[in-house]
Amino acid sequence: MGAATAESPPTWRSSFPAMGTRVDLIGWGGDGMGIVNALVGLVARHEDLWSAYRATSEVSRINSSHLPSVVGAPSVVGAPSVVGAPDPGGVLVSEETDRLLREALVLASATGASFNPLIGPLGAAWDVPAMRAAYVAGAPLPPAPAPGLVEAALEASSPELLTRVGERRWLLRDPGAFERAALSARPLQAPREGTRPSPRLDLGGIAKGYTADACRDLAAELGASGVLVSVGTSSIAAHGTRADSSPWRVGMRDPNDGEASVNGVIEVPADGMASLSTSGDNLGPLGARRAPMPPGAPSRARDHHIIDPRTGEPARSGVRQVSVVASCGVLAEALSTALLVDPSLDVGDVVARWSCASGLPASARVVGLERAVQ
Repeated sequence: MGAATAESPPTWRSSFPAMGTRVDLIGWGGDGMGIVNALVGLVARHEDLWSAYRATSEVSRINSSHLPSVVGAPSVVGAPSVVGAPDPGGVLVSEETDRLLREALVLASATGASFNPLIGPLGAAWDVPAMRAAYVAGAPLPPAPAPGLVEAALEASSPELLTRVGERRWLLRDPGAFERAALSARPLQAPREGTRPSPRLDLGGIAKGYTADACRDLAAELGASGVLVSVGTSSIAAHGTRADSSPWRVGMRDPNDGEASVNGVIEVPADGMASLSTSGDNLGPLGARRAPMPPGAPSRARDHHIIDPRTGEPARSGVRQVSVVASCGVLAEALSTALLVDPSLDVGDVVARWSCASGLPASARVVGLERAVQ
């Protein structure tokens, strides 16, 4: 907990690992210890619900509801049979997960699938971790996947496969009646030869924004006069002001310079919008090699690990980082992700469609869009 000064009330803070990153809390007012403990518990509950790496999470249960069809198990008439067909009754989820899934589909539709919660099969087809590692090392990129595999992964990444089949019941539908073998449970493992990708839900991006908002709102409800929540530095939610009455300020990293380089500062809340999201390639100065690539470019020399879920190919926008401030974290997260691959996206149209679907007033504004240095 922070020490009191003559000029301002004492602050409280905490930093802990969660959701595959770090969560940082700083605030003032109320019972600091009690508020921090409540927020730690809230984050843990959300991670239990939405982690794609925990077998018991609701996301993993939905992924398991679509078991791959395995060819080779003989039927009574000697023909290949399908093993592990999905339960048509779907997976019963919590109200929070149901809400987040419905919001994810609205935003996938509103962004023309530039934001896509089922992009996992494409990441696996391209072996994104290996691409990023090679890019950072300045080594040759791994071979591009065969066009047929990209096409199959694109089919398995369709948001339409995520279906609400009843009250709070969801399942992943089969993308096609083709032969497939089971992939590893790891969402981004590259497919082995002779396999077809299965649909894979991952709410990681918008779940962080949702959690940041939930922590902010709970802290305020418990008596915090001001709080700033950061989930992985990319998802920010703010309430009130700092203890000295100055606004919360967030530095905007310069993606074309060193890790500590800042090329701007934004105050939050901004115009009443208290949720901020930043999406980027996280390659630092190395990413300066990124540049717009014309459609049909024959060389992969400038390919990178940001995959466009609409085409199934590395994004050709030349955008390295996007920051969006919005009325809620889920909207900010989806927009910053979508604009990274399609900077021409009509933000106002996405906001209007989101507001219509949610029945709530909404607003959003791009506060930073950085392109690769040519």
